Amino acid sequence: MAAPSQPADQLPDVRKEILQLLERGALHRDQVDWPAARKQLQQTKDSAEADKLVDQLIARSTAGHGLWIRASAMSTPSGRMQRLARPEQLRRPSVAATASGPQRGQSGQADPIGWISVPYFKEDSTAPSSVRNQQTVTFARLLQSQLKAEDAINRCGWIIDLRANRGGNMWPMLVGVAPLLSTDAKRREVIGAFNIGATHQIWSIQSGRVLLEDRAPVELDSKAYVLRHPAPPVAVLFGPNTGSSGEMLALAFRGRPGSRSFGQMTAGYSTANMPTRLPDGGMLLLTGSVAVDRNLRGDGGKLKPDVNVSDTEDASIAARRWLMEQPSCKALRAT
Repeated sequence: MAAPSQPADQLPDVRKEILQLLERGALHRDQVDWPAARKQLQQTKDSAEADKLVDQLIARSTAGHGLWIRASAMSTPSGRMQRLARPEQLRRPSVAATASGPQRGQSGQADPIGWISVPYFKEDSTAPSSVRNQQTVTFARLLQSQLKAEDAINRCGWIIDLRANRGGNMWPMLVGVAPLLSTDAKRREVIGAFNIGATHQIWSIQSGRVLLEDRAPVELDSKAYVLRHPAPPVAVLFGPNTGSSGEMLALAFRGRPGSRSFGQMTAGYSTANMPTRLPDGGMLLLTGSVAVDRNLRGDGGKLKPDVNVSDTEDASIAARRWLMEQPSCKALRAT
């Protein structure tokens, strides 16, 4: 049974705080007449109507990517944005033999193509920082452990599947697939950036560490994994369910030598959210920057694959076909 609405002016000033945060830092803040919005909010006497107005302002000023998580929702897993991955989500799908390639089971032992799926992930935002940090490190380590397991036999190329990655915290994702992102372990390599106006906050990779400017947001608790055959060809799969941090992972591979993307257009949230705690215990996901690729190109919208594959086809078939034509795979077939 729904709770009765309360007069908007009898509730905490959390809505006013949200408007201040949006006006100061939202990516599309120039799309809103803020004095008029404040006047409208002040004239709204019903709590539900006031909340609806604030949600509309968030959507307009963040192109639909921002979110107000109410204090009452913060006690639930979805409210805490807790999305902890299971190991089985990282593995290749189990499929039967097809005319397009060799039979491959869950282990992929007969397959010359390595496979890693990267699901959406977010640590518990209400947990102590030490717990959140451990959750991110655990996820990054899970990804690298799966890479190591796949790399136990000779692979000539790799598929990275982002089709179910709706977002979350991108840093453990990047750290987890760092062995595939790197093309030269001896040098620092730019893999993307956040654009805030004319300013670039650079993401880079060096010796297995992923850096934001000169700081590592996630540090592994052991040595980073090194592929048997570094700088392999990589096929990236994405589609309409790839959003937010999933799109940023795709951007990190865009422009990488020996990489090609397959699938369909992404969700269109290639912008960055900053979780901001509100006075009443709620949280605002404040969209304040655009994510760009290693060539510093990006507009915050949908990503287009290099090879478009219809929704009635499996993008991995086209990806595999391309990989098998790469020099490393041709050489493996010749042995």
